[in-house]
Amino acid sequence: MDDAVMKRAKGRVNEFALIYMGYMTFLAARKSYGFWLPSVLTTLQVSRGEAGVLGSSFEFVYGGCALLNGVLIDMASPKLLLVSGLLLSSAVCIGISMSTSLPVMVSLWAFHGLVQSVGWPSVTNVFLAWFPDPATRGAWYSLLSTCQNAGAATVPLVLSFAMNYYGWKAALYVPAVSCAIMAMVLLLCLHGSPAAARLTREAAAPAVRRPPSVKLLIETVLFNKSLWLMGVNYFCISMVRTCLSDWSAVFLPESKGLSLPAAASALFFMETGGFVGSLAAGWISDRLFAGRRGPVVCICSSMIAPGLLAMRMVKAPLLIQACYFYIGFCAFPVHVLLGLFSREVVPPSVGSSAGGFVKCIAQAGGAFAGLPLGALQQRAGWDGVLCVLAGMGILSGCCALPLWGVVAGENKIMARNGSVADFANMQTAASGSGGLSGLSKKLA
Repeated sequence: MDDAVMKRAKGRVNEFALIYMGYMTFLAARKSYGFWLPSVLTTLQVSRGEAGVLGSSFEFVYGGCALLNGVLIDMASPKLLLVSGLLLSSAVCIGISMSTSLPVMVSLWAFHGLVQSVGWPSVTNVFLAWFPDPATRGAWYSLLSTCQNAGAATVPLVLSFAMNYYGWKAALYVPAVSCAIMAMVLLLCLHGSPAAARLTREAAAPAVRRPPSVKLLIETVLFNKSLWLMGVNYFCISMVRTCLSDWSAVFLPESKGLSLPAAASALFFMETGGFVGSLAAGWISDRLFAGRRGPVVCICSSMIAPGLLAMRMVKAPLLIQACYFYIGFCAFPVHVLLGLFSREVVPPSVGSSAGGFVKCIAQAGGAFAGLPLGALQQRAGWDGVLCVLAGMGILSGCCALPLWGVVAGENKIMARNGSVADFANMQTAASGSGGLSGLSKKLA
């Protein structure tokens, strides 16, 4: 392999590793909430209801900003957003550790929802810049999404260890220090796109991106039928996932007679199934469907209902765990691929706006898993809840069916500070490989 091509391949692997670790650090600041909250309850002597405002404020701001800040994310440098976000997350953690007022903590944690809302879209923009070929990036994107699973598994181990030695405030200090260090690493090492890396080597100033027009946002996002179908699909899947995550500790002991450790084990199997399914879905969308995400989203969505209906009948713990694994295997790939799919069907200048639009609808689905399903359970029991969730699975599959043939047009695949054509021309000039197709063969 030509030295220039090897350098390009190494560069994108380095960028991939940086954004993988960067988002794990973002996640650590968010996931610390459950570790310092109990001590806040004791220290401030507030009720669980009062302290619950902390979590609600974060989710409300996070969901709203996922829709509203899409234009900012599309305009700004993803490197700048990631570095700034990590530093602000660090500051929020330090601020909460120093505060003795619940309203101040609520304000800080709500602001943290705004900060966190730019994390994954910025990571996705860096990813799309370095992996512009839709026929080969699905598997890589699925691998990137595992940083959330890895972070969720690592954070409890690290924080619980630190809290044993340094007290409950270690749950805030450790993420704060980690975010500050990672921000410095990204500032020094991350480029953000092949074009930005070239500009760095040439000591040139990057071009300033103009904000997308309101007309473009309305025509390509608000009136985009594909995005509405993805949104309804994501709404249904989020309701299923959130319901099982939030209510299983109540549902399994009441309906199936399982102990709390056995219920926690079922949730572990759902996460494990999601990890496996996410990796498989990206690979399948690349290899079997040439980069089309619609078929995998449709198949996985349609397969959820049988698992939920089977849950009504099974009683043995092993079979219940198998159902949870199966549902996780089907539901998590939809969550992963829709984040990429929503950006592939719009012009690049509104990619984050499209992703935020779909994500905002998904957040509403997660909200419906709370009070509405709780009220339904009181009237129809857990069997009624499972039947409604199965109906949501069927509806999600129907919404995904028209997306089966949707592809990412080449004119819509553009990297931050550079297009696919720029990327291909760089390879042609460096190695004479014949453009992006030649490069893809060499890197395969």
